[in-house]
Amino acid sequence: MPELTAVVEPSTVTEGNSVSLACLSGCPTLIVWIRDGQPVTQPGVQVRREDTGWYYCAVKGQEKVRSAPVALNVQYAPSNVRLSVSPSGDVVKGSSVTFSCSSDANPPVSQSGYSLYKEGQFISSRQTHTIAVIQPSHSGRYYCQAWNNISWRGIKLINSVEIILDVQYRPVNMTVLMDPPNAVEGSSVNLTCTSEANPATHSYTWYKRTDSPSSQMLQVGSGQVLSVPSVEASHTGLYLCQARNRLGENNSTEMLLAVKGKENGSQSLQILSGVAGSLFIIFVITLLLFWMKKKIHAEEKAVSDFSLSGKGSSSSTTEDQCNSVYANIHTFPSSPPPAPAAQDFTPPSNRNSHQEHDANTSYGDEVTYSTVTIKPRDPSLQRCMNNSNVSQDSWSTAGETDSNVIYATIAKSS
Repeated sequence: MPELTAVVEPSTVTEGNSVSLACLSGCPTLIVWIRDGQPVTQPGVQVRREDTGWYYCAVKGQEKVRSAPVALNVQYAPSNVRLSVSPSGDVVKGSSVTFSCSSDANPPVSQSGYSLYKEGQFISSRQTHTIAVIQPSHSGRYYCQAWNNISWRGIKLINSVEIILDVQYRPVNMTVLMDPPNAVEGSSVNLTCTSEANPATHSYTWYKRTDSPSSQMLQVGSGQVLSVPSVEASHTGLYLCQARNRLGENNSTEMLLAVKGKENGSQSLQILSGVAGSLFIIFVITLLLFWMKKKIHAEEKAVSDFSLSGKGSSSSTTEDQCNSVYANIHTFPSSPPPAPAAQDFTPPSNRNSHQEHDANTSYGDEVTYSTVTIKPRDPSLQRCMNNSNVSQDSWSTAGETDSNVIYATIAKSS
């Protein structure tokens, strides 16, 4: 019988690569291949993961005569990566949850070759991960990633299919809202109960604390909204709502419903508003009358002062003006002025008469000369002219020639 020898080159190969199987014998013969006790065809040029196993060759028809077995090891990247959650049923808040990763790979993925992610965020790097007390915040999408240093089509990291973790819990975060916040007797009031729950709350029950010594809770309604169309004083008290889903129930904190009487409510407010408005209007009218009275008084006083000042001040003003005209009269010594000076101040029309008068008058008579300064004409000074001892003609004549006029008063000595 020929001696058979099986040869595999290489003995370890990556999936998709080629391998060579040969059966060596002393004489030519027809050879068959057997893998793990089952006849198989000779592996092709590109091996698959299914080609992994122990091979030996034998003479066809004499399969009991065979070569020594040789191993063919086909390696491949992780596939069929899976993530599971335990327990597999509903995940309830407060329970323990374990995540487990698995895959098909050659070589097998090590413990550190697995990674757990939630919503794309890294959680841990091991095949299993346990959360001892699960919370609603742990809800989300999870997936597992496997790696064994063998790539598949250039990809080394293979992800599992995502699973959704839905943490369920009984109603929590319950609140009661009252609309309107202040209840007035006779008005309508709505109490609304809200809660968070998974699954959602399916029933609400309302209770009111009694005034009895035992202070029991009396059921007063059901539904998410407790509506009171017309509140009365008897509705005053503490209320709470109870929410329930299939996992359990929970109570809200108590809310006080205080009913105000009508006299203390909107009617009183309206009365106060009306009184305040009336007082404001009265104040404005009083202020306006006071202002008008003050204005009229000021006008009457101005008219009175003007009348008084017109009488007194006009005469005094005229007198002052007259005095101011004659205040600049200066008396010269009672001696005959020099002839040239007298000639200078004598109008030409009266020069002859003056000379005759001087010839006929003796030096024994006493003559007084004065100088008068005439200010510009002022209608108010006309009265001064009329009342003065100077004649109208002399005033006009003097005013036309010069503002400085010498007036003489002749007094005969006895």
